Amino acid sequence: MDENAEHQKESFETQPPQEAKTKRTGKSGVSKYAPASVWLTMVFFVGMVLGNMLWLFTADVLAFGREDRTVEITIADSDTLKDISENLAQQGLIQFPGLFRLYAKFSGKAESFFPGTYELNAKYDYPALAKVLSSGTVRREAPLPSP
Repeated sequence: MDENAEHQKESFETQPPQEAKTKRTGKSGVSKYAPASVWLTMVFFVGMVLGNMLWLFTADVLAFGREDRTVEITIADSDTLKDISENLAQQGLIQFPGLFRLYAKFSGKAESFFPGTYELNAKYDYPALAKVLSSGTVRREAPLPSP
């Protein structure tokens, strides 16, 4: 071995090993994991809120947890879909009138509700309510408006 190689070997062995430093903060001094953890936290909470809303809407559409009682509803000839849905909500048959209007429009039942007085059960889901209100089978005819 030549002298130069031996000298390099000695200097290599005598130098303390350098530890690899990992940089855990960015230029601003904030951890580089902070944005990811904030993002994940936001995604979690938004998911929780949307999941809760989905459950509430599903429970209303499918009539989960409603009591077994009969309600009498009168639909006048001049009532709009909004009036009908508000009436159903006031009587406790539905919780979200806007959601019922949306269902009625997409199911094609919105324009086929007949005037009259109906006996409806609080356990009826949206399809059952729409079917009864559009069937024309009324308990008794709605009173005609006085001139």
